[in-house]
Amino acid sequence: MNKRVVITGIGVISPVGNSVDDYWNSLTSGKSGVGPVTRFDITDFPAKIAAEVKDFDPTEYIEKKAARRMDLSEQYAVAASVQAVKDSNLDVESLDLDRCGVVIGSGIGGISTFEDQHKKLLNAGPGRVSPFFIPMMIIDMCPGLVSIRFGFRGPNYATVSACASSSHAITDAYYIIQRGEADVMITGGAEATLVPSSLAGFCSSKALSTRNDDPTAASRPFDKDRDGFVMG
Repeated sequence: MNKRVVITGIGVISPVGNSVDDYWNSLTSGKSGVGPVTRFDITDFPAKIAAEVKDFDPTEYIEKKAARRMDLSEQYAVAASVQAVKDSNLDVESLDLDRCGVVIGSGIGGISTFEDQHKKLLNAGPGRVSPFFIPMMIIDMCPGLVSIRFGFRGPNYATVSACASSSHAITDAYYIIQRGEADVMITGGAEATLVPSSLAGFCSSKALSTRNDDPTAASRPFDKDRDGFVMG
């Protein structure tokens, strides 16, 4: 007999709020998270808007030294997971950690780390590339770091299916519990792709909205006047 599966806690880091309450209040009030890109010079980019996460401090969730060894996507994953576990009121110490797992989706993973370290390689040589480059870059480190945080030893992997990656992860986690392979799963998605190379790639393919003078109305996928998507 298949087990019943329920969601017991949620967490979020997003362009419209870094807590569930702030996120939900923004959604119900129609607040947009889209605005001018502030993370790098956008002078030569046709699309100059995006949905940036704002006012995120990883040290609220992660020790400072550990945070420096994580890609931004991994910081988001850990922070949202900490929120979700707290919201669930799980007593982690009472759990069978062999029956607790993590599945987190990400379309691209640590692309900001890849871009930063590639610059170091070109400008200063291979000796300047960080020894943490690979673990900071690979997508599977999102669930890996979350499992390390809570000591979970059950199913652990990443799903990579473009914009459906987080939905894919949640569905997999559902089936894992339903089949009786685990009792608890942390699941969702984490992405931090707003870097020059990504923005340039989507601009070149003409996939992005260039409604730069009206950013809060730029993301309109079902509108007859839509002109592209917005990175976020």
